[in-house]
Amino acid sequence: VKSISVILFDRGFYSKDLMMTLNRSRYPYLIFVPKNDMVKRELEGMAEDEKRWFHYEFELNKDKTVLKGETTMAFLKKVIDPSNGKRLDWPFATNAGTIDLDQIVQIYKGRWRIETGFRVQDEARISSKSKDIRPRFFLFVYEQLLQLLWVVLYKEEVPFKRFLIEISELCEYRLREWEDRMRCQSSDIKV
Repeated sequence: VKSISVILFDRGFYSKDLMMTLNRSRYPYLIFVPKNDMVKRELEGMAEDEKRWFHYEFELNKDKTVLKGETTMAFLKKVIDPSNGKRLDWPFATNAGTIDLDQIVQIYKGRWRIETGFRVQDEARISSKSKDIRPRFFLFVYEQLLQLLWVVLYKEEVPFKRFLIEISELCEYRLREWEDRMRCQSSDIKV
């Protein structure tokens, strides 16, 4: 697949085996590295706001064979995260040809948007135990409509869950208004 610009992995996927496989397949990757002893030592030797990268060679014992691999380690120490103002350490492993240490965190954060999209789809799912396909189809279309409304109109302003709560509250309010009008009309007719 030629259109992949970079594959993003969280720290749970950091492994020599994965890096070697991706290197062989020539897919560019960016893996958030867990803070193991090597990472901690490297970060201790860095100044706040410092960014550095270095070539990292490693060995992998697999099937009674020692395999040699390599990657690039990119470390950013106590860099301010503009989204929340906190100073964080960002250790990465990558095989991407050019590494812009000023953009690497933003590239990695793209993974969070993808995960948020999946979570939103899960939150939007409305389940039904009906065996009749019509209400099931209606609920599916309704959940897709809610998700589409949020993505197009409100995604930047409120989280999806908050959007659903506000829509629900608005619907309840409008229903009460309608019921009140119907009661008033009903009482007007009786008089």
